[in-house]
Amino acid sequence: MEMLIVVAIIAILIAIAIPTFASSLNKARVATDEANIRSGYAAVMTEILTDEAHNVEGSTTGTAPATFTLKKDGTVSTTAGDDAYTTQGKPSDNVEIAGKSVNKWEKGQKVTYTYHYDTNTIDIAVGAASSTPDVSTGK
Repeated sequence: MEMLIVVAIIAILIAIAIPTFASSLNKARVATDEANIRSGYAAVMTEILTDEAHNVEGSTTGTAPATFTLKKDGTVSTTAGDDAYTTQGKPSDNVEIAGKSVNKWEKGQKVTYTYHYDTNTIDIAVGAASSTPDVSTGK
């Protein structure tokens, strides 16, 4: 009988510990995502400031926005490929990154940055490449 009580107590402690551990693990993954997104933002800024093709003062490309995708190695590229970074965690609310509000995301989504020549600003999007919501799915 004593052995059953000890096993029951251990089972209760495990039932309490597993959700706490899972929550802590998700928080760590979200923190990693935030750091990677922030790093990608800095990479976009560097790309815009150093590359003549994206430099506003020396540009002849017009005002069409430039879109960059975050890659696994922390760099950014104007072409999306198989080496795109995908998010690892799932935040419970919107996140503030580099002074921008980033909508909460799901695990496994890609990160894109859109540079607007006319306003000289960068938008951060996680998930779908398009910023237009899909009415049929509500996303």
